[in-house]
Amino acid sequence: MMKSQSQNASFWAACLILFLPCITTAMEAKVIDKTLIMSGPVVLGDLQRFEDSLATNSQITTVVLRNSWGGHIESGYRIGERIRALGLSTLLSGYCVSSCSRMFLGGKERRFTNDFGLWQTYVGFHGHYDSSGKLNSNSVQRWGLLQWIIKHSDDKADPELVKRWINLERNTGMVAFMHPDTSIPFRSDKTFLCTGLERSRPHTCETIPFAALDMGVITDLKILRSPDQ
Repeated sequence: MMKSQSQNASFWAACLILFLPCITTAMEAKVIDKTLIMSGPVVLGDLQRFEDSLATNSQITTVVLRNSWGGHIESGYRIGERIRALGLSTLLSGYCVSSCSRMFLGGKERRFTNDFGLWQTYVGFHGHYDSSGKLNSNSVQRWGLLQWIIKHSDDKADPELVKRWINLERNTGMVAFMHPDTSIPFRSDKTFLCTGLERSRPHTCETIPFAALDMGVITDLKILRSPDQ
């Protein structure tokens, strides 16, 4: 019993150190009017939950992605692809990182909300990682992440920047896009390149001159609010 408790403590400690989504539950999904709101960690089975939500709510036009560090690789790709195939829009509510970012990029139209304030709202991209949080280059190549990002950015993403972010060594690293109207003292650029060692990511990371709109991360600068806010 003591050994089991020690193993559990070690697991949760590793999650905190690595900034990993310690996945124990599926994404929460709720429908309000014509909007599907999905939040939390991405796990195996979320694609079916997404399809079930659409099957019982055929009028859905918008998917809100809210406060998710990502998780299951394939689910992120497949949900993003289904969102695009169905012509749905996506809204960013809070943070959306890793596999969640691919779901967001699936939107035919992609916009920010101000649900939690622009300061706390960003979409973060990086590569694929092993269980220790280190880059898994073979997985990045196998999934064709570079080509997928460029395609779903409507061919606007700069290939060299995408190559940088999909090859970040740590899963705590990312390229984070914030809305251009976000107020950040002494910083004009609103896109951050994080190696993963910085504190208070992404706000303390290096800024880079690539805007979310120009890179096809969003399709326009309109700021909306989710129907439950």
